[in-house]
Amino acid sequence: MADHYVLVRFTAPIGKQEEALEQIGRYVESFLRLQPGFRESTLLCAADGQGVVHFARWRSEADFQRFAEKARSHPDLPALRAYDPQPLALSAWAHFAPGDP
Repeated sequence: MADHYVLVRFTAPIGKQEEALEQIGRYVESFLRLQPGFRESTLLCAADGQGVVHFARWRSEADFQRFAEKARSHPDLPALRAYDPQPLALSAWAHFAPGDP
C-alpha cells in the first residue's frame, strides 16, 4: 500500500501569518495527528508573510478520506476556512536522498 500525501496551501491576511500558523498547528496537534493512518506532517510558513503550507503523509488515501469525513464537523473548521485552504492530493513518483545513485 503506497502512502498518500496531502498538501494544503493557506493564505493569511497580511500580519496574520503567525496567528494562522498557531491555529493550524493547534488543529494538527490536537486532532489531525491522532487520526488512524496519520504518519507525519510539516507546517511551513512562506517568506511572503502570508502563505502557510501543511504537508501531511497518510498510510493510505482511505485513511485520509475517513479523517476528512470526521473533520467536516470539527469545531475549528470554520476558523481554518477563513485562510482559504487549497488542498492537493498527491502520490509519490520518486524519492531522492543524498548519495542515491
